[in-house]
Amino acid sequence: MSHDFKINPTTIGLTWQTVFERVQLGYELQELKEDELTKQQIVKFNDAIIISPDYQREYRSSVSDESSLIESALIGIPIPPIFLASFKYKGVQVLNVVDGQHRLRAFHRFFSNSFKLTDLSIESNKNNMFFDDLDVDDINTLQSRDISTITFRDFPGKDFELEIFNRYNKGTKPLTPQDIRHAVYDSKVNEFVNKFCKELMDHPKDPLSKAYAISKDRYQKKTCQENVFVILSIIEDGVSQEVLDKDGKPKKIYKSPQYAEYYMEKKSRLEMTEHDDLDALTKKTFDQFSKFNDFIKSIARHTEFPFSKEIYGVSKRGNKFQVSISMILAGLFRKLNIEDVDFLSFCSDENIGRFLDLLSEKLNDSYLEDPDYNASTTNPIEVQKFVDAFEFQV
Repeated sequence: MSHDFKINPTTIGLTWQTVFERVQLGYELQELKEDELTKQQIVKFNDAIIISPDYQREYRSSVSDESSLIESALIGIPIPPIFLASFKYKGVQVLNVVDGQHRLRAFHRFFSNSFKLTDLSIESNKNNMFFDDLDVDDINTLQSRDISTITFRDFPGKDFELEIFNRYNKGTKPLTPQDIRHAVYDSKVNEFVNKFCKELMDHPKDPLSKAYAISKDRYQKKTCQENVFVILSIIEDGVSQEVLDKDGKPKKIYKSPQYAEYYMEKKSRLEMTEHDDLDALTKKTFDQFSKFNDFIKSIARHTEFPFSKEIYGVSKRGNKFQVSISMILAGLFRKLNIEDVDFLSFCSDENIGRFLDLLSEKLNDSYLEDPDYNASTTNPIEVQKFVDAFEFQV
């Protein structure tokens, strides 16, 4: 077997005290505003544990579940190992948590006195105790207990890393496809999208939050993030796209998740090559997405859910974000951009009103409302036809 395809994970035992300190460093690193760190900072944060990387699910454990884990450690019941993967974050080698987020959070929260022990069945005398309330011997026992960590370092390429995550994922509670993409295709654009979606979650009444139909479920399953990557891909590269498969042969993108997949891969590989214009290209991506969202906000002044069929007068309860509509709007935005339309003038109430009237008319006559059309609503061929045929004068 070729040594190019051996990942050689290392297995070591760390005390919970050491893990706690590394997690603390991870939180401290993530809170730093600057992107470029000093040599002293890089050394300080080396192997910090990032307890909740982009691809991890949101934390869902109850205090009772957390307490049960602490009780297990107190009485010596083995706790399953933590899986970590090396990763560069702000120039620092850190360790992302592939599996074990809930275990790590439980211990970190308890060591930080964030909850009292609850519903203990064996060590019931410790119910209602914070970490600092425990006897010194119990505190030392917890701090000194070992947890096995399995660390993956130096994957031989992104394709291989993706395969490892997929194979490991089959033996655990499955991650969504977008969870895995976030794990593998790290980039500044990936970070930007995750922060953008987190902002939507934090401000649910914001017009953009409503436009993107943000919800806890869509955020946790990374559905919103996937939707944004599809939009970014079309804004940047158009609706009709051709990519190279693993054998180097060209193939057409024909499913909406593929837009996200290939776009995220492209951005990740671009950063790995240390492209001379990387910063300028990344800034251009951010600026174009900001401009697109201004476009969406101007539409949202007329219809609350612009990515739904409500944009052309068809109410569909419970489905406030339709990928087909988002693809069409992204395609139209790209077309207007290429035509060098003055967006400040275009986004005026008068022009947006006329634009929406025409869009409503065309969408009602489109394949989306054709009773004989049975293929996918996100079919790139149909989306491209619609975009090509749409003409609007500011």
